[in-house]
Amino acid sequence: MIKKTGRTVTLVPIAEADYEAWKAHGIQAFADDKQQSGYSAEQALKLSQESFEGGLPQGLKTPDNYIFTIFNAAEHPVGAAWFAVKEHYGKKSAFIYDIEINLANRGKGLGRATMLALEAEVKKLGIDKIGLHVFAFNKTAHALYASLGYQTTDLTLEKVI
Repeated sequence: MIKKTGRTVTLVPIAEADYEAWKAHGIQAFADDKQQSGYSAEQALKLSQESFEGGLPQGLKTPDNYIFTIFNAAEHPVGAAWFAVKEHYGKKSAFIYDIEINLANRGKGLGRATMLALEAEVKKLGIDKIGLHVFAFNKTAHALYASLGYQTTDLTLEKVI
């Protein structure tokens, strides 16, 4: 359990019974974000499905992948998070593929508490580097990650002409 900034969350490995609903929701949410970033609805959904299938080819049994239900201090589920351990250039790092706090629970410090809890989980694995992708339109997430010390490592720009 991580307690910082006055908020507490607990990360619990997702129950097998909840996996398919989490995956279906995650695919649609990622597709919605991709569509908001300029992809057609069809292409966004296709890319999102490919991302989840490619990232979790064995579902919950996919090695080096960690999917959690996020519980608040009252032990109510408030979201979910998924990260994977990857190796790049001979060094292991973690990458957060999905993190979502339910709409009704946003703005209460639970995103920050979740990020700190994820960092603690990654440290338990002996890993000292964690990354993630954030869509350009998601200014709230940008601000949160920057306040936690995350730095931009790549930037892609485009222009409609």
